[in-house]
Amino acid sequence: MTYILSQIFGIVSSAAAILSLQTKSIKLVLIFQLLCNSSGAVSYILTGGLSGCGIYVIAILQSLIYSIYRIKEKKAPKALAAVFISAYIICSVLTFRAPIDILSAAAAMTCAFALIQERSSVYRLFILANGTIWLFYDLTLGAYTMMFSHVATVISATVGIIRFDIKKKK
Repeated sequence: MTYILSQIFGIVSSAAAILSLQTKSIKLVLIFQLLCNSSGAVSYILTGGLSGCGIYVIAILQSLIYSIYRIKEKKAPKALAAVFISAYIICSVLTFRAPIDILSAAAAMTCAFALIQERSSVYRLFILANGTIWLFYDLTLGAYTMMFSHVATVISATVGIIRFDIKKKK
């Protein structure tokens, strides 16, 4: 039952990730990221991916705080980015158990930089890298629907980059 629940939360995470990459509004991006990160954290808890879960919990907090700033149409302090980058590093060190956990640490950095972006075009580039790194983590861990989520993230980010960033410039 735990495995099935993990996979269901992985599917929810996938849907939210896809939606976040197909919108131009950074406010909507962050709202979808809240849903994506929350369901992803639960999926990793259920599969035993402690480092992945920890990273997702920090991403939830970062998405929430940056959403508040964007909703209020205020600029987030630069020091806030440093706080989250530090939190991701500390979490990665504390939850390190095996070499595979280096991947979740690398994914954490791409997440930190993605969520501090004010432009959705730059956000999509960081999320493309993020999804690619998480994909390898999922494959090793056996978090198969999260793997689907990250394949969907990579595809959706690529489509979003082409649709909103490359075609619009031409």
